[in-house]
Amino acid sequence: MANVYQVYGNSSPVAPLAALMVDATAAALDGLRTVTINPINTLVRFQARAQQRRQLKGLDDRMLADIGLTRKAADKEANKPFWMA
Repeated sequence: MANVYQVYGNSSPVAPLAALMVDATAAALDGLRTVTINPINTLVRFQARAQQRRQLKGLDDRMLADIGLTRKAADKEANKPFWMA
């Protein structure tokens, strides 16, 4: 596939957006490819992620400090959906 800057030119305002779209599409396809090639590993990874996030919610502030996390950072991670890394 041609580089988007070759297609649109370096001075085009469309080129950066097109490059982002190409990168996002490639990342989505890579994720889909992983799920379809090895669905069992994907499900195991999702389950482990969900369990780790539940456990993270149960840690008190002292325990979080021991592992170098603030409550805010821990809550942000714990509230992510299991499919998000």
